[in-house]
Amino acid sequence: MRHARRRLCVRLACALDPARTPDADFVREFTVLVALVEAGFRHEETVMELLDYHRRHDHLADNAVVLAALHRALPLIEEGDIALGWRLIAALLDLLSLHRISTDLALVTMPGAPPGRQGSHLAGALKRRDYFKPSR
Repeated sequence: MRHARRRLCVRLACALDPARTPDADFVREFTVLVALVEAGFRHEETVMELLDYHRRHDHLADNAVVLAALHRALPLIEEGDIALGWRLIAALLDLLSLHRISTDLALVTMPGAPPGRQGSHLAGALKRRDYFKPSR
C-alpha cells in the first residue's frame, strides 16, 4: 500500500509541474488522477478488510469525503477552472502524504501485525525524515 500511495503522490506532484502538465493537458490529467485515487482507495480498503482493521469504517468515511470533493470539483475543472484543479491537487498531495503515514502507523501497530521489516522500515524512514520523498 505504501508504495502505491507514494507512486500516486509522485503523479500528483507531476501534475502540478506546468512543464510536465501544461494547462491544455491538465483537465485530462485531473480526470485520470481522480480515477487513480479511486483505484488506490479501493486497494487500501481491500487490504484493510483482509487484515480486519478495526478502524476501517473511519478510513472509508475519510476516503468518501475526499472522493466527493474531487467529483464535485470535476465539472468546474472541465469548464476551465485550472486554478481550482491545481489547488485541489496540492491539497490532495498533502492530505495523501499525511494519510499515508497515519495508515501505515495504524496498520503496523495493530494487534497481530507481523513483526520485522515493515515496522522497522517505517521507523527508519521516519528517523531519516525521507518518508514523504518520492521513490527514486
